[in-house]
Amino acid sequence: MPMKRRLNILKCLLLLAFSSIIPVDSDAQITAYFSTNVFNTPQNEPYLETYVTLSGNSLAAGQVNGHLENSVTILFTLFKDSTIVKANKYRLTGPPFDTIIMPPVFIDQQRYSIPNGQYTIKLSVSDNYAPNTAPLVLTKNITVNYSGKDVESSEIQALESYKKALVEGKLSKSGFDLIPYSVNYYPETNSNLAFYFESYNLNKIIGEGKAFVYAYYLEKSDNPGTPLANFGHFRKMTAGAVNPLLSRLDISQLGTGSYNLVIDIKDENNKLQLQRKYFFQRLNRAVDLLAIGENNEKRTLAEYFGQCNNVDTLKMFVECLWPIAGTVDKERIINQSLKKDPQIMKNFIVDFWQRRAADTANPLSLWAAYYKNVQTVMTLFKCGKQPGYYTDRGRVYLQYGAPSQRSVQLMENNTFPYEIWMYYRTADQVNGQFFSNRRFVFVNKMLGDDCYMLIHSDMRGEINNPRWQFEIARRNNNGAGNPDQTTPAGTQDNQFNEIFTSPR
Repeated sequence: MPMKRRLNILKCLLLLAFSSIIPVDSDAQITAYFSTNVFNTPQNEPYLETYVTLSGNSLAAGQVNGHLENSVTILFTLFKDSTIVKANKYRLTGPPFDTIIMPPVFIDQQRYSIPNGQYTIKLSVSDNYAPNTAPLVLTKNITVNYSGKDVESSEIQALESYKKALVEGKLSKSGFDLIPYSVNYYPETNSNLAFYFESYNLNKIIGEGKAFVYAYYLEKSDNPGTPLANFGHFRKMTAGAVNPLLSRLDISQLGTGSYNLVIDIKDENNKLQLQRKYFFQRLNRAVDLLAIGENNEKRTLAEYFGQCNNVDTLKMFVECLWPIAGTVDKERIINQSLKKDPQIMKNFIVDFWQRRAADTANPLSLWAAYYKNVQTVMTLFKCGKQPGYYTDRGRVYLQYGAPSQRSVQLMENNTFPYEIWMYYRTADQVNGQFFSNRRFVFVNKMLGDDCYMLIHSDMRGEINNPRWQFEIARRNNNGAGNPDQTTPAGTQDNQFNEIFTSPR
């Protein structure tokens, strides 16, 4: 599927909702993800579950008991034709937090008994601390049709996670607390696809206590009926009135594409009794590139990037080269990021890696290996909306590689959070020079975010500040007026000098 179309579909899945900063202005829109599922009982009394996931970043915050909180009012209305058959209005408050930089994501789940029929759900979400913000209104059509006589099932419920339930609650089912995942899009940060499923009436159709098998696997959505190798399992069970299935599949090595999760129910004679599918999309560019580099060494870089026409993706491919680019290439990166001409960006990427590979390596393999590191820094070292490769820690990681020792101090007395990285032996990816025993010191003065600045290094060409300790010591300038003093007075019990000398 073309990247542009995939991104358009993703926007629809995200309900065309946009995040905003706190406080929320009157033109902002609440970000909420909404999904549903219908289940049945042995008494053939169906019930509807609704799942709402709310992003605190899109909500205003109020102060209560010394902490901040988000709060919304949800109005649920269920229509049959034009008649209201159920309505529920309730207040939902998120968990308390202490900084507006990182408000939490929080979820809501409701259950409603509902007979067979065709319905329309209308959900309205209003921000209690921003009354001038327009409510987010969502609608969905559902059909409930359980006969109680055939092999039937719920839909496949995607989960963010699950764990054994210590106390039965709204999120509990079959002895587990199930955290819903309301968007059928799985980016690189998701390595598992967890799900819950129920089938009904197998005891009537194949016999009480008879053996059957749940077979679950992945297939490409444009090639149904062909299971993907290494992405499937099965589970033997005995038939009952309700037969729950809770499981997960490892998708860390699943490449970009559109897929179905398929669940087959087969009796002891291997006869298919029921099949259900769950459509989802996967983005995993690192696996795509590594597979190309490992399995298709003869394919050229130009052939690969010739198939990529999405401007935003190409722009990211160009910009992520910044940490290892020389002066001339950095100027070209700036120019091409501004112009965003797809063909020129492709030409630059191909030329960049061909020059680095020279006659000694496969340029596509070099790019694939580097992009794997890019994915690492985008996950570990992002700073707000700034991608990881533009942050100080991300740039150092890409330019010099993973540190030999990384000392992280988050709660040392009288200091900002800081990190000290040690390289026993490293090569500068910009100029190819080798260095030994080099250190980098990063500090996070934002507190509410994860933005670390490089404040000192003994690496040639990097910022060098002999008085870096004053940057770490929080609000302690004792001795700052003496240029010969490198350590603030009163920090004898702190560990930063010891860690810098002997990283651990």
